[in-house]
Amino acid sequence: MLATVPIVGWILSSFLLHGVGLTLRNGLQGVYELELYHAASVPLEDETLLPPSAILASVASSVVDRVYWLRLESLGGRPSNIVKPGPLELENVYDARSGDRLDPLDDTLLRAIANEQLTGSSVEALHEGDEFNRYYTTERVPAVRIAMEGEQPSELVFSRASGRVLRRTDPLAAWFDRGYKSVHVWQWGDSRALFTTLLYGLVAVAVTLGYTLWWTRRDTRKRWTEAVRPSRRMHARFAPFAGFLLVTQMLVGAFLWFNLGLIEPRFRGQGSFQKAWTGGISVHEQLAPPATIAAALPEPMLGADRPIQRYEWRAIGNQRFWLAYTARNENGVLVDASSGEALQRLTPELVASAGAEVVLREAAEAGTESTEYWMDFNARVPTYRFRFTDPDETDVHISQITGEVVQRRPAVWRAFGPFLAYHTFGFTRNPWFDTALLTTLQLTILVMVGSGWAMALRGRKPGDTD
Repeated sequence: MLATVPIVGWILSSFLLHGVGLTLRNGLQGVYELELYHAASVPLEDETLLPPSAILASVASSVVDRVYWLRLESLGGRPSNIVKPGPLELENVYDARSGDRLDPLDDTLLRAIANEQLTGSSVEALHEGDEFNRYYTTERVPAVRIAMEGEQPSELVFSRASGRVLRRTDPLAAWFDRGYKSVHVWQWGDSRALFTTLLYGLVAVAVTLGYTLWWTRRDTRKRWTEAVRPSRRMHARFAPFAGFLLVTQMLVGAFLWFNLGLIEPRFRGQGSFQKAWTGGISVHEQLAPPATIAAALPEPMLGADRPIQRYEWRAIGNQRFWLAYTARNENGVLVDASSGEALQRLTPELVASAGAEVVLREAAEAGTESTEYWMDFNARVPTYRFRFTDPDETDVHISQITGEVVQRRPAVWRAFGPFLAYHTFGFTRNPWFDTALLTTLQLTILVMVGSGWAMALRGRKPGDTD
């Protein structure tokens, strides 16, 4: 009976969590309304700000000869240049007026950045909490967890390096996560291996004993008469099916745990990282100031009520591009730096070239159009998908606007899909049908456990046989 306790907890929590999951439109990510504009209307074309080449000179003093991209925007009302030294490295932040290095960002600046993130919401409290993030080579990103209150209560996790949002969690998603870890998978501490072994051990004992009893009493069942209770008959009839379902579900769960635990960095695509990176922008280049970029933008952008929210300088091979963002969560306006011509998007060939600079080995096939969720915008962005010839045969989704990698999905991720579908019974992608199917199977197992408890607690009736 003790060994069946985790089974009951798994079934009941699965039923509850699956039902709650129907209401999570964006999964555990949550649904948010982001502030479109920085709170302070800072004109980024102001001539008092340092030119981008001066910022690159500051970067050169830190023994960096190339940068992946350079960005100018207001952080908490403070005009700042954000520099990404390499595609897989943490960003550096410089004051756009003085050139002083600002990273790691202090609590005051992070609080100001957070206060202009979500509409109708403000900072309640800050807590330290490093994060694993798939976009960096560092094992844990120095981060701060910020609790937000107001119209959109939530927890936002900001990188200490640049104020980039690494994760957003709303209260329902946070409750879901706690319930999942504590009841469904028995993760009550940091030792994932210990608690997983305990859970699997109890379930293995229950399944092994159940099959043993069912097999050793097969001759007795043939002699059953009408006096045998219905609970005993039901238990015997469904026992093999319930045991098979539990065993296969636990094996699938082990596969999921292996991918999301033991090999998580590789599962998240880090096996395709090209660490010997040589692209980007030289720190000795003379980059056009924001005013020059503004002159190449469509007239309606310059006459808007709000100033340009962000400028970016990017490179793909020997070509240079500018981007200007009229809102913080929209695709930027792309401009060819050599011609000053505004472009709708990058060509597939350019995007493939951008991917080849940051992905191990080369693309094996032509790109196909797709969209992927991008945390920075809290929205799906247009991408091209390429499959590369790296050891993990990674599908890499690259932004059509910036040429930056948005998502990496290795072969093990793609193999993960069918197993996850079986684990959650998401066969048809119709959440109501799939939930009804899963619920039916869960009730079957609960009947098995309940009938087993009934037999154990009530004992035998007169006339019952073994």
